[in-house]
Amino acid sequence: MLRRTGWIVTLVAAAAAIISGQAPAGAPRGGSGRGPGGGGRGPALVSPQVNADKTITLRFRAPNAKEVVAIGEIDGKDHPMTKDDAGTWSVTIGPLAPDVYNYQYRVDGVVAMDPQNPQVKLGFGAFPPASLVEVPGDGLVFDDAKPVPHGTVRLETYDSKTVGAPRTLWIYTPPGYDKGTQKLPVFYLLHGSGNIDSSWILTGRANYIMDNLIAEGKSKPMIIVNPLGYMQQGVGLGPVRAADANATGGGRGPAQGPTFGDDLINDVIPYVESHFRTLKDADHRALGGLSMGGGQTVSIGFPHTELFHTLVIMSAGANNADTTYPAFFADPAATNRKMKLLWLGVGKDDNLVGPSAKALEATLVAKGIKHVYSLSEGRHEWVVWRHALNEVAPQMFK
Repeated sequence: MLRRTGWIVTLVAAAAAIISGQAPAGAPRGGSGRGPGGGGRGPALVSPQVNADKTITLRFRAPNAKEVVAIGEIDGKDHPMTKDDAGTWSVTIGPLAPDVYNYQYRVDGVVAMDPQNPQVKLGFGAFPPASLVEVPGDGLVFDDAKPVPHGTVRLETYDSKTVGAPRTLWIYTPPGYDKGTQKLPVFYLLHGSGNIDSSWILTGRANYIMDNLIAEGKSKPMIIVNPLGYMQQGVGLGPVRAADANATGGGRGPAQGPTFGDDLINDVIPYVESHFRTLKDADHRALGGLSMGGGQTVSIGFPHTELFHTLVIMSAGANNADTTYPAFFADPAATNRKMKLLWLGVGKDDNLVGPSAKALEATLVAKGIKHVYSLSEGRHEWVVWRHALNEVAPQMFK
């Protein structure tokens, strides 16, 4: 059982700092730590530095580099950095709207994290990890840890017959769950490509978003289940299996084997409903996700309205959905009677999936399927998805 998850992030960042030869922020340094002789590492860098005007200053020590560029989910732009006489590269970006941003450095073509920053967004596959920085607003906001009753984040291991190996689930239970007897609805919330089962908690702050919404009376208490969306055993569960080598994307196993949907329906849901106090009907079971997870929500949810009466599609879509999922669109009146909520949201500057999201929305309109369409600020990034969860959770399980 995990009530706090920040220590995981800090350990990962510390390991990265050791590899890079730079100490993490706040860590003891060799020697006096003053001046150029500070243990052979030079003077301490402050990075990221959040300034009073809502700009951020990033610094990276690389005296032999030819070019360093700050990249990532900041403002949709690359930011070339300038090197000083000591070999430290820096750039000031913004001002930025209060939120949490991730960034990396491209150093002579090689992507690197900020070794001074212990806040980390874990990566997977073709998406390397990134550093996180929060630009504060006026006081604590919707995804910050506030002085309210807090739920619990649990790391559960279940036996996946579909994958043929134990797998993990990150599960949020709302405040008071352990002392209560009430059965609760469940939201199966999926990550995107390049993320993992822990991403909605460690990067998306889903637990704090829900704590705050519940404390404010805006959302019904619910259990949130975050599974791994790839058809492989997982991260940190043992030696990498040979069968998992080609199972890093799309939610399908090697050689077009079982899908993530098979694992979700046949293994994850039965485990959750046998180990937690849940309401075991479609009215109280929701499926949603971002990007790849949004696509999985469509491909699993549209054919299985007997299992899910709430679908949340973030930054994803589908072309020709009416022909791909004919049963969902065949009788719009029947579908509308079943579905409690069909929510589709995307950032207005999302050039990656924007067209397919608009295509799905247009099909829903043309076929008369009731839904909510939310067009927000932002691109294909975590800034959008945190806000999306905060927006949609109060609409669920009404």
